[in-house]
Amino acid sequence: MKVFRAKACQSPTRKGWSIMFQHPFKKDERGRSHPFVKRFMYTEQHDEIDILVEEMNELLRVQDFWTSTAKGRAKARYDERVVNAFYNDIEKKTSEQIDSEYEYVHVIGEQGSGKTSLIRQLLGIKKECGFLGIGSKGAYSATYKVKDSQHYEAAVSFFTRSEVQRKVENILLRSAEVYAEGGTDYDLVFELLHGDSSFNLRALLGDIPYKARYFNDDVPLRMSDENSSFKQFVDAIKRESEIVKDAVDQEGRDFAEVWHKRLECRKMTEQMLLAIESRLREYKEETWEIGEDDWPISCHLTAKELSFFDPLTNEEEENNGRLIYPLFRRIEVSGPFSFKKGVAICEHPSVEYTGTIHDSFKQAASILYVHHGLKELDIQFLQQLIVHGHGAKVNVCVTHGDLLTSPSCRTDYAKKHAMAKMIDGALKSVSPLMRKQLHYYLTVGNTSILECVHEESEESHFLYKDLKAALVSETRKKQQELHPIYLNLTVSQAFYEAMESLNIPYMDRETCLNISLGENEGPVPAIVSAVISSVYEHFLSQPSGWSSTYHSVTDRQQVIQELAGEFATVVYSYFNEQLLENPRKDWLALYKEKENDQPYKYSRVIESVIPAKNDIYQQQILMRTVYQLIKYVVEKKDGVMVH
Repeated sequence: MKVFRAKACQSPTRKGWSIMFQHPFKKDERGRSHPFVKRFMYTEQHDEIDILVEEMNELLRVQDFWTSTAKGRAKARYDERVVNAFYNDIEKKTSEQIDSEYEYVHVIGEQGSGKTSLIRQLLGIKKECGFLGIGSKGAYSATYKVKDSQHYEAAVSFFTRSEVQRKVENILLRSAEVYAEGGTDYDLVFELLHGDSSFNLRALLGDIPYKARYFNDDVPLRMSDENSSFKQFVDAIKRESEIVKDAVDQEGRDFAEVWHKRLECRKMTEQMLLAIESRLREYKEETWEIGEDDWPISCHLTAKELSFFDPLTNEEEENNGRLIYPLFRRIEVSGPFSFKKGVAICEHPSVEYTGTIHDSFKQAASILYVHHGLKELDIQFLQQLIVHGHGAKVNVCVTHGDLLTSPSCRTDYAKKHAMAKMIDGALKSVSPLMRKQLHYYLTVGNTSILECVHEESEESHFLYKDLKAALVSETRKKQQELHPIYLNLTVSQAFYEAMESLNIPYMDRETCLNISLGENEGPVPAIVSAVISSVYEHFLSQPSGWSSTYHSVTDRQQVIQELAGEFATVVYSYFNEQLLENPRKDWLALYKEKENDQPYKYSRVIESVIPAKNDIYQQQILMRTVYQLIKYVVEKKDGVMVH
């Protein structure tokens, strides 16, 4: 019989002690028995924590208490803190809240386009204030609320402990796989530090001394005594990788399956989590909300200058090992910024279109797409904004406008000509029908060329005068007397075009786990995108007529965009329910499947909702469903469906 033991450890974020132990009857998200558990015990006394540890060890020894129904008997015998630590589930989900008092402006764009610098200019933030922007490595979103106040305030929400644990487990696994496949120490460490772009382990734990391939010197050269202990993880990964590889070769099992089940590998994950927690000690004097698992939920900070928050988000290389921004889910800063009062500017870390992004954009007054003038325009993302009904909100901002033309010809006319060529080149990759729509919103809509985005000057605010006015939209009046007329015969064409263009991505085992936990949208964005794009192009944007001929193209585009936005919402809702919510157990089962069996089982889950191309009967059923959604949206917006 397995022996379970509890141990005490000091809390990294508050005064007092916590208890760590393997739970005898619960399972973790991966379905593994005996997960590691950490609970804060609300005591600073050494003698008291020793007593609580002994009571916990007794609970862990007596199997009669290893069921949730025994909690009442345990209460009569043990300290309430021990009972709660043993029986209570404490995981909390966080959700993004929209403040209706603010008008939201969403800023998106590729990495390095100048989003953060542009926001600094718009808000009037000085260069020395470092607590702004998601930077090049951050995975969190940042929101800046302009209010009438003398002081700045910041609220930071964190990923949960279990979410960080899964990130760490995946990083360790990939590093071990690289080494097991014949990689060197250099390959292992490189994967460990750089393998997950969304979770910068270097910022949290610092650099590791290792021999770079083809070089004799240690890389990196800087190395503090504190960070040198991190090398123990490299040695442990190498050791466990070899053991797991031998087991895989002998038993024919999946490497990931064996790795995740090994107790030594799980202990390694927990040790790395404790090392990450130790980085929180220097910030513990602030106002933190800490969960029962001794992990930060959020922190609320106040300061007269934003530079006070610099240690939280600074990405300078020399600060690696002392930063905690990879743990952030989002940041919200409010204060007396030099922008219109009641406006909130949201900066997003990526431009991948998902259902979550769509829900955020629905509440937006404006969307600012920031594009580096020397890079290729992401026309596909702009197309997604339009087919999802956000075209009227889009403002395109081309940064580094001084680089668009040669030094000898940098007139405004030359820059506009260069940008027009860039737009025309990007539009060649889309269909003729969508080209017309995109051209309308990229040329007729608000498009700006900005220079010196990364520089500060006394005249910088003049550069953004027009842009600031464009960002905050006025409430548009709905044209009640303007209604589109559609023929229902064209629905089938739009549907089959969508099925033909559909390319369902394969979800790896870790993604399957996250889908079952409600933390990933899986294949839904790709499926919905194909349906929405096809319906928009072949149906919504091509009405057979209008109820009135006395309206401009702008008025008609507004109506089409309203229809597209509503249709996107109902389609996301339908496929989320059918592919994510209903079959959550199927996704968890997929995660547990062996690697060779996963592709077949995965296709079965998908085909229960999206029929195969040769399954004509089931496709007819799905088409009728899509038709009902289209009909519902058109009639809800006072359109007409002609049968």
